[in-house]
Amino acid sequence: MRIQVHQSPDCFAELKEAWQDLARTSDLATPFQTWEWHKTWFDHYGKTKRPYILAGYEGEDLVALYPLAKRGGLWSVLRSAGAGPSDYLHPLIRPNYEAKAESAFARHLADDSKASLIDLHQLRTDFSSLDLTAQNQIEQGTCLVLDLPKTFDEYLATLGKSLRYDVRKLDKSLFKEGKATIEPVTPDEIGQGLDILFEQHKKRWRKRGLPGAFLGKAQGFHHDWGRQAIEQGWLWLSILRFEGNPIGAIYAMTFGQTVYFYQAGFDPAHSSISPGTLLVAGTIRRSIEEGKTTFDFLRGDEPYKRRWKPQREYKNNRKIMAVNGIQGTFGARWNRMGSEIESKIRARLEGKGLV
Repeated sequence: MRIQVHQSPDCFAELKEAWQDLARTSDLATPFQTWEWHKTWFDHYGKTKRPYILAGYEGEDLVALYPLAKRGGLWSVLRSAGAGPSDYLHPLIRPNYEAKAESAFARHLADDSKASLIDLHQLRTDFSSLDLTAQNQIEQGTCLVLDLPKTFDEYLATLGKSLRYDVRKLDKSLFKEGKATIEPVTPDEIGQGLDILFEQHKKRWRKRGLPGAFLGKAQGFHHDWGRQAIEQGWLWLSILRFEGNPIGAIYAMTFGQTVYFYQAGFDPAHSSISPGTLLVAGTIRRSIEEGKTTFDFLRGDEPYKRRWKPQREYKNNRKIMAVNGIQGTFGARWNRMGSEIESKIRARLEGKGLV
Protein backbone atom coordinates (compact mmCIF):
# COMPACT_ATOMS: atom_id res chain seq x y z
CA MET A 1 0.00 0.00 0.00
CA ARG A 2 1.31 3.42 -0.96
CA ILE A 3 1.00 6.10 1.73
CA GLN A 4 0.78 9.71 0.65
CA VAL A 5 0.69 12.68 3.03
CA HIS A 6 -1.69 15.49 2.11
CA GLN A 7 -0.82 18.73 3.93
CA SER A 8 -1.30 21.56 1.47
CA PRO A 9 -3.86 24.33 2.17
CA ASP A 10 -5.95 22.87 -0.69
CA CYS A 11 -5.90 19.26 0.48
CA PHE A 12 -9.53 19.22 1.63
CA ALA A 13 -10.73 20.37 -1.77
CA GLU A 14 -8.44 17.86 -3.49
CA LEU A 15 -9.64 14.92 -1.37
CA LYS A 16 -13.33 15.80 -1.07
CA GLU A 17 -14.90 13.51 -3.65
CA ALA A 18 -12.70 10.48 -2.90
CA TRP A 19 -13.10 11.00 0.87
CA GLN A 20 -16.90 11.16 0.60
CA ASP A 21 -16.93 8.01 -1.53
CA LEU A 22 -14.75 6.20 1.01
CA ALA A 23 -17.10 7.19 3.84
CA ARG A 24 -20.04 5.74 1.90
CA THR A 25 -18.31 2.37 1.46
CA SER A 26 -16.42 1.88 4.74
CA ASP A 27 -17.91 -0.17 7.56
CA LEU A 28 -15.84 1.98 9.95
CA ALA A 29 -17.48 5.27 8.94
CA THR A 30 -19.27 7.35 11.56
CA PRO A 31 -20.18 11.04 11.37
CA PHE A 32 -16.77 11.74 12.94
CA GLN A 33 -14.93 10.25 9.93
CA THR A 34 -16.71 12.32 7.28
CA TRP A 35 -15.09 14.98 5.12
CA GLU A 36 -17.71 17.46 6.36
CA TRP A 37 -16.89 16.91 10.05
CA HIS A 38 -13.13 17.24 9.58
CA LYS A 39 -13.30 20.23 7.22
CA THR A 40 -15.52 22.03 9.74
CA TRP A 41 -13.18 21.06 12.60
CA PHE A 42 -10.16 22.53 10.80
CA ASP A 43 -12.12 25.69 10.01
CA HIS A 44 -12.84 26.26 13.72
CA TYR A 45 -10.06 24.53 15.65
CA GLY A 46 -7.20 24.36 13.16
CA LYS A 47 -5.95 27.95 13.06
CA THR A 48 -2.61 27.07 14.72
CA LYS A 49 -2.31 23.68 13.01
CA ARG A 50 -1.90 22.35 9.52
CA PRO A 51 -3.45 19.24 8.01
CA TYR A 52 -1.41 16.05 7.91
CA ILE A 53 -3.76 13.59 6.24
CA LEU A 54 -2.45 10.09 5.67
CA ALA A 55 -3.96 8.53 2.56
CA GLY A 56 -3.51 4.88 1.60
CA TYR A 57 -3.68 4.02 -2.10
CA GLU A 58 -3.91 0.76 -4.00
CA GLY A 59 -2.90 1.86 -7.46
CA GLU A 60 -4.84 5.09 -7.95
CA ASP A 61 -7.70 4.09 -5.64
CA LEU A 62 -8.02 5.68 -2.22
CA VAL A 63 -8.68 2.87 0.25
CA ALA A 64 -7.78 4.43 3.61
CA LEU A 65 -7.60 7.86 5.26
CA TYR A 66 -6.33 9.00 8.64
CA PRO A 67 -6.76 12.75 9.27
CA LEU A 68 -4.13 14.20 11.61
CA ALA A 69 -3.13 17.74 12.53
CA LYS A 70 0.47 18.90 12.88
CA ARG A 71 1.60 21.59 15.28
CA GLY A 72 5.07 22.99 15.84
CA GLY A 73 6.53 24.70 18.89
CA LEU A 74 8.78 23.32 21.60
CA TRP A 75 8.14 19.90 20.10
CA SER A 76 6.48 18.92 16.84
CA VAL A 77 3.25 17.07 17.55
CA LEU A 78 1.05 14.98 15.28
CA ARG A 79 -2.36 14.68 16.87
CA SER A 80 -5.67 13.25 15.72
CA ALA A 81 -7.62 15.84 13.77
CA GLY A 82 -11.02 16.26 15.36
CA ALA A 83 -9.76 15.91 18.94
CA GLY A 84 -12.14 17.54 21.38
CA PRO A 85 -15.70 17.38 19.99
CA SER A 86 -15.28 13.96 18.32
CA ASP A 87 -16.13 10.64 19.96
CA TYR A 88 -14.44 8.29 17.48
CA LEU A 89 -11.20 9.13 15.64
CA HIS A 90 -10.08 5.83 14.11
CA PRO A 91 -8.91 5.69 10.49
CA LEU A 92 -11.44 5.44 7.67
CA ILE A 93 -10.69 2.26 5.70
CA ARG A 94 -12.38 0.37 2.85
CA PRO A 95 -13.52 -3.19 3.75
CA ASN A 96 -10.82 -5.89 3.57
CA TYR A 97 -7.99 -3.35 3.80
CA GLU A 98 -8.18 -2.76 7.56
CA ALA A 99 -5.11 -4.69 8.73
CA LYS A 100 -2.99 -3.64 5.78
CA ALA A 101 -3.86 0.05 6.14
CA GLU A 102 -3.36 0.19 9.91
CA SER A 103 0.02 -1.48 9.57
CA ALA A 104 1.07 1.01 6.88
CA PHE A 105 -0.15 3.97 8.94
CA ALA A 106 1.69 2.76 12.05
CA ARG A 107 4.94 2.32 10.09
CA HIS A 108 4.67 5.79 8.63
CA LEU A 109 4.01 7.41 12.01
CA ALA A 110 6.95 5.65 13.64
CA ASP A 111 9.47 6.02 10.80
CA ASP A 112 8.55 8.84 8.46
CA SER A 113 6.44 11.47 10.22
CA LYS A 114 9.37 13.61 11.45
CA ALA A 115 7.38 14.51 14.57
CA SER A 116 8.70 14.50 18.12
CA LEU A 117 5.44 13.19 19.46
CA ILE A 118 2.51 11.15 18.12
CA ASP A 119 -0.75 11.65 20.05
CA LEU A 120 -3.73 9.64 18.80
CA HIS A 121 -7.15 10.13 20.38
CA GLN A 122 -10.43 8.21 20.68
CA LEU A 123 -9.47 4.90 19.08
CA ARG A 124 -12.37 2.54 19.81
CA THR A 125 -10.89 -0.87 20.47
CA ASP A 126 -13.14 -2.83 18.11
CA PHE A 127 -12.58 -0.36 15.27
CA SER A 128 -8.82 0.17 15.47
CA SER A 129 -5.66 -1.09 17.16
CA LEU A 130 -2.94 1.00 15.47
CA ASP A 131 -0.11 -0.78 17.23
CA LEU A 132 2.71 1.67 17.89
CA THR A 133 6.03 0.75 19.46
CA ALA A 134 7.04 2.32 22.78
CA GLN A 135 3.53 3.64 23.22
CA ASN A 136 1.72 4.94 26.26
CA GLN A 137 -1.89 3.78 26.10
CA ILE A 138 -4.51 5.64 28.12
CA GLU A 139 -8.17 4.75 28.42
CA GLN A 140 -10.20 7.78 27.33
CA GLY A 141 -13.73 6.56 27.69
CA THR A 142 -16.30 3.79 27.69
CA CYS A 143 -18.84 3.54 24.87
CA LEU A 144 -22.17 1.79 25.41
CA VAL A 145 -24.02 0.37 22.39
CA LEU A 146 -27.60 -0.88 22.10
CA ASP A 147 -28.64 -3.42 19.46
CA LEU A 148 -32.16 -2.49 18.42
CA PRO A 149 -34.98 -5.04 18.06
CA LYS A 150 -37.60 -4.96 15.33
CA THR A 151 -40.31 -3.17 17.34
CA PHE A 152 -40.41 -0.54 20.06
CA ASP A 153 -42.75 -2.68 22.18
CA GLU A 154 -40.20 -5.49 22.08
CA TYR A 155 -37.56 -3.06 23.27
CA LEU A 156 -39.79 -1.65 26.04
CA ALA A 157 -40.18 -5.12 27.49
CA THR A 158 -36.42 -5.21 28.24
CA LEU A 159 -36.48 -2.06 30.39
CA GLY A 160 -36.92 -1.78 34.12
CA LYS A 161 -40.36 -1.03 35.53
CA SER A 162 -39.74 2.59 36.53
CA LEU A 163 -38.14 3.49 33.19
CA ARG A 164 -40.97 1.79 31.27
CA TYR A 165 -43.45 3.89 33.23
CA ASP A 166 -41.73 7.14 32.21
CA VAL A 167 -41.28 6.08 28.58
CA ARG A 168 -44.97 5.27 28.22
CA LYS A 169 -45.77 8.94 28.83
CA LEU A 170 -45.03 9.30 25.10
CA ASP A 171 -48.38 7.61 24.40
CA LYS A 172 -50.45 9.08 27.23
CA SER A 173 -52.51 12.22 27.70
CA LEU A 174 -49.52 14.57 27.99
CA PHE A 175 -48.75 13.95 24.31
CA LYS A 176 -52.14 12.76 23.04
CA GLU A 177 -53.79 16.03 24.10
CA GLY A 178 -50.95 18.10 22.62
CA LYS A 179 -49.74 19.55 25.90
CA ALA A 180 -46.28 18.18 25.10
CA THR A 181 -44.68 17.54 21.71
CA ILE A 182 -41.33 16.30 20.42
CA GLU A 183 -40.62 18.08 17.14
CA PRO A 184 -37.77 17.20 14.75
CA VAL A 185 -35.94 20.31 13.56
CA THR A 186 -36.09 20.98 9.80
CA PRO A 187 -33.22 22.39 7.70
CA ASP A 188 -34.84 25.85 7.78
CA GLU A 189 -34.93 25.74 11.60
CA ILE A 190 -31.44 24.40 12.25
CA GLY A 191 -29.91 27.63 13.59
CA GLN A 192 -32.77 28.29 16.01
CA GLY A 193 -32.91 24.61 16.98
CA LEU A 194 -29.23 24.49 17.93
CA ASP A 195 -29.58 27.70 19.95
CA ILE A 196 -32.43 26.06 21.88
CA LEU A 197 -30.25 23.00 22.49
CA PHE A 198 -27.37 25.15 23.78
CA GLU A 199 -29.68 27.05 26.12
CA GLN A 200 -31.40 23.94 27.49
CA HIS A 201 -28.04 22.22 27.93
CA LYS A 202 -26.71 25.25 29.81
CA LYS A 203 -29.75 25.29 32.11
CA ARG A 204 -29.15 21.68 33.12
CA TRP A 205 -25.45 22.19 33.83
CA ARG A 206 -25.84 25.61 35.45
CA LYS A 207 -27.91 24.03 38.21
CA ARG A 208 -24.92 21.82 39.03
CA GLY A 209 -22.47 24.72 38.94
CA LEU A 210 -20.75 23.48 35.77
CA PRO A 211 -20.37 25.05 32.30
CA GLY A 212 -21.47 22.16 30.07
CA ALA A 213 -20.08 21.03 26.73
CA PHE A 214 -20.76 23.90 24.31
CA LEU A 215 -18.04 26.37 25.26
CA GLY A 216 -15.73 28.63 23.27
CA LYS A 217 -15.58 27.63 19.60
CA ALA A 218 -18.01 24.76 20.05
CA GLN A 219 -21.23 26.61 19.21
CA GLY A 220 -19.84 27.99 15.95
CA PHE A 221 -18.50 24.57 15.04
CA HIS A 222 -21.85 22.86 15.63
CA HIS A 223 -23.78 25.54 13.74
CA ASP A 224 -21.56 25.03 10.68
CA TRP A 225 -21.56 21.24 10.96
CA GLY A 226 -25.28 21.12 11.70
CA ARG A 227 -26.23 22.98 8.52
CA GLN A 228 -24.30 20.46 6.43
CA ALA A 229 -25.36 17.39 8.41
CA ILE A 230 -29.09 18.09 8.33
CA GLU A 231 -28.98 18.56 4.55
CA GLN A 232 -27.30 15.15 4.28
CA GLY A 233 -29.90 13.54 6.56
CA TRP A 234 -27.29 12.86 9.24
CA LEU A 235 -28.55 15.18 11.98
CA TRP A 236 -31.49 14.30 14.19
CA LEU A 237 -32.15 17.34 16.35
CA SER A 238 -35.46 17.33 18.21
CA ILE A 239 -37.07 19.86 20.56
CA LEU A 240 -39.36 18.90 23.46
CA ARG A 241 -42.04 21.55 24.00
CA PHE A 242 -44.41 21.81 26.95
CA GLU A 243 -47.40 24.11 26.52
CA GLY A 244 -45.67 25.52 23.45
CA ASN A 245 -42.39 26.39 25.18
CA PRO A 246 -39.09 24.52 24.68
CA ILE A 247 -38.03 22.60 27.78
CA GLY A 248 -35.53 20.18 26.27
CA ALA A 249 -33.60 19.16 23.18
CA ILE A 250 -31.67 16.13 21.96
CA TYR A 251 -28.79 16.12 19.47
CA ALA A 252 -28.37 12.80 17.69
CA MET A 253 -26.74 11.83 14.42
CA THR A 254 -27.22 8.91 12.08
CA PHE A 255 -24.86 7.31 9.61
CA GLY A 256 -25.62 4.03 7.91
CA GLN A 257 -27.64 1.79 10.22
CA THR A 258 -26.51 3.45 13.45
CA VAL A 259 -27.90 6.37 15.45
CA TYR A 260 -25.46 8.24 17.69
CA PHE A 261 -26.70 10.02 20.83
CA TYR A 262 -24.38 13.05 21.03
CA GLN A 263 -25.84 15.49 23.58
CA ALA A 264 -29.03 16.64 25.27
CA GLY A 265 -30.28 19.42 27.48
CA PHE A 266 -33.40 20.21 29.43
CA ASP A 267 -34.82 22.69 31.90
CA PRO A 268 -34.53 21.23 35.42
CA ALA A 269 -37.68 23.16 36.38
CA HIS A 270 -39.63 20.52 34.41
CA SER A 271 -37.82 17.44 35.71
CA SER A 272 -41.10 16.03 37.06
CA ILE A 273 -42.12 14.99 33.54
CA SER A 274 -38.73 13.36 32.84
CA PRO A 275 -37.78 15.41 29.76
CA GLY A 276 -34.41 13.73 29.22
CA THR A 277 -35.95 10.28 29.37
CA LEU A 278 -38.71 11.25 26.92
CA LEU A 279 -36.20 12.69 24.44
CA VAL A 280 -33.99 9.59 24.50
CA ALA A 281 -37.02 7.29 24.29
CA GLY A 282 -38.45 9.24 21.37
CA THR A 283 -35.15 9.03 19.50
CA ILE A 284 -34.80 5.29 20.13
CA ARG A 285 -38.38 4.75 18.92
CA ARG A 286 -37.68 6.77 15.77
CA SER A 287 -34.52 4.71 15.21
CA ILE A 288 -36.48 1.46 15.36
CA GLU A 289 -39.30 2.78 13.17
CA GLU A 290 -36.78 3.87 10.52
CA GLY A 291 -35.13 0.43 10.49
CA LYS A 292 -31.88 1.34 12.22
CA THR A 293 -30.09 -1.55 13.89
CA THR A 294 -27.82 0.15 16.44
CA PHE A 295 -28.12 2.98 18.96
CA ASP A 296 -24.72 4.21 20.13
CA PHE A 297 -24.60 6.21 23.38
CA LEU A 298 -21.03 7.31 22.52
CA ARG A 299 -18.36 7.90 25.15
CA GLY A 300 -19.30 8.28 28.79
CA ASP A 301 -20.23 5.44 31.14
CA GLU A 302 -23.01 7.34 32.85
CA PRO A 303 -25.50 5.46 35.04
CA TYR A 304 -28.56 6.76 33.16
CA LYS A 305 -27.24 5.19 29.94
CA ARG A 306 -27.07 1.79 31.63
CA ARG A 307 -30.81 2.02 32.36
CA TRP A 308 -31.48 1.76 28.60
CA LYS A 309 -29.96 -1.76 28.61
CA PRO A 310 -27.09 -1.45 26.13
CA GLN A 311 -25.74 -4.92 25.37
CA ARG A 312 -22.23 -3.98 24.31
CA GLU A 313 -19.40 -2.02 25.91
CA TYR A 314 -16.24 -0.76 24.22
CA LYS A 315 -13.25 1.29 25.28
CA ASN A 316 -11.74 4.33 23.62
CA ASN A 317 -7.96 4.59 23.92
CA ARG A 318 -5.46 7.39 23.51
CA LYS A 319 -2.01 6.33 22.28
CA ILE A 320 1.02 8.54 22.82
CA MET A 321 4.40 7.76 21.33
CA ALA A 322 7.66 9.68 21.77
CA VAL A 323 9.45 9.54 18.41
CA ASN A 324 12.50 11.79 18.56
CA GLY A 325 14.77 12.32 21.56
CA ILE A 326 14.24 14.13 24.83
CA GLN A 327 11.64 16.52 23.42
CA GLY A 328 9.40 13.63 22.47
CA THR A 329 9.92 11.91 25.82
CA PHE A 330 9.10 15.09 27.75
CA GLY A 331 6.11 15.73 25.49
CA ALA A 332 4.76 12.23 26.09
CA ARG A 333 5.02 12.68 29.86
CA TRP A 334 3.41 16.11 29.71
CA ASN A 335 0.51 14.87 27.58
CA ARG A 336 -0.01 11.83 29.76
CA MET A 337 -0.27 14.08 32.80
CA GLY A 338 -2.73 16.30 30.92
CA SER A 339 -4.79 13.27 29.98
CA GLU A 340 -5.05 12.22 33.62
CA ILE A 341 -6.29 15.70 34.56
CA GLU A 342 -8.76 15.63 31.67
CA SER A 343 -10.09 12.25 32.85
CA LYS A 344 -10.75 13.66 36.33
CA ILE A 345 -12.57 16.66 34.88
CA ARG A 346 -14.63 14.46 32.58
CA ALA A 347 -15.58 12.20 35.49
CA ARG A 348 -16.94 15.29 37.24
CA LEU A 349 -18.74 16.56 34.15
CA GLU A 350 -20.43 13.27 33.26
CA GLY A 351 -23.93 13.35 34.62
CA LYS A 352 -25.26 10.91 37.14
CA GLY A 353 -28.69 11.07 35.61
CA LEU A 354 -30.79 12.36 32.74
CA VAL A 355 -34.44 12.59 33.69
